[in-house]
Amino acid sequence: MSAETREGETLEQALARLDALTGALERVGDAHAREAARELLALLLDLHGRAFQRLSATIAEARDGPALIEQMVADKEIAAVLLLHGLHPKAAEERLQEVIARMRPQWSARGLNVELVGAGQAFAIVQLKRNGRAEPAERLRVEIENALTDAAPDLEDILIEMDMTESCAATAA
Repeated sequence: MSAETREGETLEQALARLDALTGALERVGDAHAREAARELLALLLDLHGRAFQRLSATIAEARDGPALIEQMVADKEIAAVLLLHGLHPKAAEERLQEVIARMRPQWSARGLNVELVGAGQAFAIVQLKRNGRAEPAERLRVEIENALTDAAPDLEDILIEMDMTESCAATAA
């Protein structure tokens, strides 16, 4: 498998390949070679991170900077690189609240109420209530988890508390 960029490769495919290559690095038998590769990777990430940090600061100071930053974080590939370097301008909690607000009409129409209980550096807790409609609970959990993970891939875990007995406020109205 070549380490070069592959034409037509999606962001998800590139990230999966990055995970696979990182795993392969951990299995290298030569401890010195493994450590040198880790150090090389860390140095490259640091250099890129510094450049992106300066670029972000320069853009933010420009007259149309805030609008440009919004455009940048709307692009999944740019946002992924900003997240990789810890430079995303929005906190995970804000990104989760945005996706919940965007999805709320669709989820409410299906009898679901999704609320962010809290978010920290490593994980978030989300509460899911439904009004007993027939959709399988596991499918709902996976759908919500996927939407939230797309918004905050930098979190280690998103815990979904499922309350299937309580009615949703949206359905009672």
